Amino acid sequence: PKHTSQSMAAVSTRPADERELLSACPALAGTPLADLRSSDVKKKLLSMPVSHIFPGTRANEALTAAVAAGRARVSRASSEGSTSDADDAGLSAVIETLANLLSAPALKDERSSAAARAEVEGGSPPPRGLPRVLSSHSLSARLKSGTADAHKDAENVQYVRSLLRGKVSRQQYALLLRDLHHVYVALEAALDAAADRCEAVRAIHFPSQLGRREALALDLEAHAGGGWRETLGPPSPPCAEYVARITELGAATEASEAALLVAHAYTRYLGDLSGGQIIAKALRRHYGADAAMHFYRFDAIASPSAFKKVYRRALDELMTSSAAVDAEALVAEANSAFSFNARIFRHLDAVCGLAAPAPSPSAAAPEVATAAAAAPASTTGTAAA
Repeated sequence: PKHTSQSMAAVSTRPADERELLSACPALAGTPLADLRSSDVKKKLLSMPVSHIFPGTRANEALTAAVAAGRARVSRASSEGSTSDADDAGLSAVIETLANLLSAPALKDERSSAAARAEVEGGSPPPRGLPRVLSSHSLSARLKSGTADAHKDAENVQYVRSLLRGKVSRQQYALLLRDLHHVYVALEAALDAAADRCEAVRAIHFPSQLGRREALALDLEAHAGGGWRETLGPPSPPCAEYVARITELGAATEASEAALLVAHAYTRYLGDLSGGQIIAKALRRHYGADAAMHFYRFDAIASPSAFKKVYRRALDELMTSSAAVDAEALVAEANSAFSFNARIFRHLDAVCGLAAPAPSPSAAAPEVATAAAAAPASTTGTAAA
């Protein structure tokens, strides 16, 4: 942030004042940060009390000075060509997250910062350490918290609930696979294209580990037959809109606009590695252990949980790189992605007769007639809720 950068620059040009400020903090007293290894600087920054983030205090000035010194450490290592120290990236991430935190609008508000300061200094509830505060302000954390409502809305659509209960026929499931195939063909083509010109997309693009196009085609053939393209028809209207948005971003020439693809990749891939695995277990129980579930299998990923950590770290480091990334814009785009998915599910509700009685096959559109004809016989033409 501009304000923070200016204040840090001012501090770092006055070595005597910086030393004085650093000595005001027990965690930094007598510590020549500029001469320490980056891992040591990182530990020093993270060992400070959380109260240091609140403005208008000597401690806050000490933290600002420490961040400036840490920046100088990273900058010096870069200029000297000693960037082989792998921990420099970790230090840079901590520094820039602290910088963002120090200039957060909520902390500039006199009343809110005073109330927060009183809570911390009062000791009830116990003060949170800086590592926990920092993690809550990372890009991955902001994406998760900022999309919580939209995520909940999407997963509570009746189609998803019925899918988990084993109340969706293979043909009805194939309609979802069809839409997902269109989404991933568009998403992966857009990511491939944008990765060449957008640093943010390149940082989170793992095509060999995450690619889903071929897996979806295999599942569609298994669940709907070799002629699934003709049988299932074109993508649903909400899917077509979803694809159009992804394609638009993939063709964007401005890096800041192409970077919004990160939100779509985050929404889809991390969802497949998380909740998608729960859906896969439910489908195996319903369709049989040998049912085609290629979409939910990531053979190139040994540990989904470990890979998700790597992916989140890549997201968080976007905020400290030269990539054109706007956290608020990414959160807004991720909410749009969840909305597109929810609309696809609601369309399937109507097509499969989950949200309302389905039209008779003779009067229905092709995909409605296909889904209704494939519904379990015990439901008299509609899937049970």
